[in-house]
Amino acid sequence: MSPLSPETGVMTQIPDFRADLAAAQQWVAGLMDAIRPEQWAAPTPCADFDVRALLEHLSCHPAKIAATATGADPRPLPARTEIDASDPGGDYLKRATAALGEWADDSLLTRTVTAPWGPAPGGVALGGYLLETVAHGWDLAVATGQDPEADPALVAKAQAVGERAVTDAVRGPGAPFGTLVQPPADAGPTERLAAFLGRSRSVNR
Repeated sequence: MSPLSPETGVMTQIPDFRADLAAAQQWVAGLMDAIRPEQWAAPTPCADFDVRALLEHLSCHPAKIAATATGADPRPLPARTEIDASDPGGDYLKRATAALGEWADDSLLTRTVTAPWGPAPGGVALGGYLLETVAHGWDLAVATGQDPEADPALVAKAQAVGERAVTDAVRGPGAPFGTLVQPPADAGPTERLAAFLGRSRSVNR
């Protein structure tokens, strides 16, 4: 989603986000399965994507996650991929599960791999994928009128990744993230994460 800050590349204890990413993917798959036919062209809080395009973007992640694990460079891979519109959640989860299977070797967490922003320890790279999955899950839920709050424990880990990764250098026009948004007073943890990443509930319809 964005380059992690240089500090994350020298963490003395590399986290293991594999189970967290799997949980985030399960949440997103459930949101995909609940999309109604008339919502495919609906706008989302992520200005670059309507609902269909957002699903196509999320569905490209498994190939990037697998590429990162196997020593390939995920950056040339497409930012969107075709989905099975008849079973988007099942299609996505099948790909996502296979991709995480490439991370079974614990040594990958400390090995330097190529993340979408460049070289990083494998555990840090997975943290970036976790952050993007949770953030885009919120986008999808808001766009389709579903509960946009993920498991707070999961969101807390994504938030910690974001606080390390998202600096002023990667915010603003043409950058991966928007400027900070003030979340509503009743915002839950996932919406607060979205606001930190520059997103709001408002969707241009």
